[in-house]
Amino acid sequence: MPMKRRLFLLSAGLAAAGVSAAASPLLPLLARRPARGSAKGQPVLVLLELKGGNDGLNTVIPYRDPAYRSARPTLAINDGPLLGDDLMLHPALSPLMGAWGAKRLAFALGVGWDKPSRSHFRAQDQWATGTPAGEGDGWFAAAVARGQEQRSLVALGPSGSAALEGAGALSVQMHPQAQQEAGRGRRNDPLEPSRAGSNLILRRMLELEAAGNQEVQRLLQSLAALPNGLTLPRGSLGEQMGLALRLIGSPDPPAVIQIEPGGFAGFDTHAQQLVRHGRSLAQLGEALAAFDQGLRMMTNRPQVSLLAVSEFGRRLQQNASGGTDHGSASVAVLLGDGVPHPFLGSYPSLTDLDERGDLLPSFSPVQLYDKMMVYS
Repeated sequence: MPMKRRLFLLSAGLAAAGVSAAASPLLPLLARRPARGSAKGQPVLVLLELKGGNDGLNTVIPYRDPAYRSARPTLAINDGPLLGDDLMLHPALSPLMGAWGAKRLAFALGVGWDKPSRSHFRAQDQWATGTPAGEGDGWFAAAVARGQEQRSLVALGPSGSAALEGAGALSVQMHPQAQQEAGRGRRNDPLEPSRAGSNLILRRMLELEAAGNQEVQRLLQSLAALPNGLTLPRGSLGEQMGLALRLIGSPDPPAVIQIEPGGFAGFDTHAQQLVRHGRSLAQLGEALAAFDQGLRMMTNRPQVSLLAVSEFGRRLQQNASGGTDHGSASVAVLLGDGVPHPFLGSYPSLTDLDERGDLLPSFSPVQLYDKMMVYS
């Protein structure tokens, strides 16, 4: 991945503007738009990055497969909402069953790369760029740039998103605290590009900084109100969901909004997985259910689809610490308007494994994005 360019600080709660573009499997979806000025009718994609490596086997559970219980004698989940004859949802995600019943929830099964890197950072680069090598520009940014899209890409997560960065599309990072700072009139205007004098590189950086600062100010000034009566969960994830809804309801919403719970602790379950994974999924389920409720309460908004992904799944076999180690294929969550309910792909075999003992993916992240384009 190219080095990220941290281009401006608007306050303690704002960081980094970037510019990005590269080839993207999401290009047809994002390019299917009218010209700027009628952005209210243009679809918005929300990317939820579950960093750490979510255990797909204990998220959408093959509860009837004897190989599942044999491999996980103390980690197998026994009870939860049924998603058909052979699959069961983790009980902590029960708040999402309303969306399931309304056909606003779908799961992509067996998503991943063949023999993915087991390094968190390298695997995240693979997902961000849509390439097995993990090199190039972010695929969301690429789609925006190649489609001559003029709307920005906004990262709300604490560490930003490489999937939104590259060359050609305006990518900015905001923090939910930014709206509070703006409400108190606090801002930190960037230096004028003319201050760079004859230093062309510095001038370009200051121009990018100014463009990012201007876009953040525009977004903050156009935020819509949250729907009356909507209750969002506390904490960073709930705050990001709330800001995403306010951006979606604005007159000219971003093309892509990224959300991230933050940190590896919740999904990197090498030990004490039953408690830790259950707690993280409960927070996720509550936040996603509130987000979907908010969408359904909004009467004047664009089409919105949310895609929740993780850089890899976990090993089939549990380890000696009551957890699971880095693996391969996992599941992705699709929520919102026009998602391909109920499933994309097929569940990986628990007996036909690769030479590392990992699940074989049924399709790659790039194929997942292609399928999402078809159904969106």
